[in-house]
Amino acid sequence: MKSDSEDKELETGTGEFVNADDVAEAEEQLPDEIGDVKVADEVISIVAGLAAQEVNGVIGMSGSFAEGLNEFLGKKSFAKGVRITVDGHVVTAAVYVNVEYGSCIPEIALEIQEKVKEAIENMTGYEVKFVDVHIQGVARRPKSELEESLEKMDAAHENFFGEE
Repeated sequence: MKSDSEDKELETGTGEFVNADDVAEAEEQLPDEIGDVKVADEVISIVAGLAAQEVNGVIGMSGSFAEGLNEFLGKKSFAKGVRITVDGHVVTAAVYVNVEYGSCIPEIALEIQEKVKEAIENMTGYEVKFVDVHIQGVARRPKSELEESLEKMDAAHENFFGEE
């Protein structure tokens, strides 16, 4: 039968045994790392928002009334439409987006989850527990300046030549 001290012995991998209490005590005496890195919640929100906007089919982020008012007053927020909770180095995120009409919402939502999780984990080193995606609206993609100018040219061409 083993004694208590024998039960607490650990193999080091070299065939030697050490006392588990000595290992725990040595770990406590190790100096801390150089320091702690704390990433601001706003930074994590910005990373998540920018990642979500990279997904094809996402027209824009859907924010609160206060965010809309700030944007109206000229303060652009890249964290618009993102709510995060940080517990230590574990992040949970909720992303609120508007998607393009005609696109496959489940595919877009899955891609948003993957991109946001990957971006936060790669840029901050934090673990992402989950990413909730909330589809707040569906709309047509706004036309680019090039598309608008081409339409104007077509309309002018039709008026000039009398085509229908």
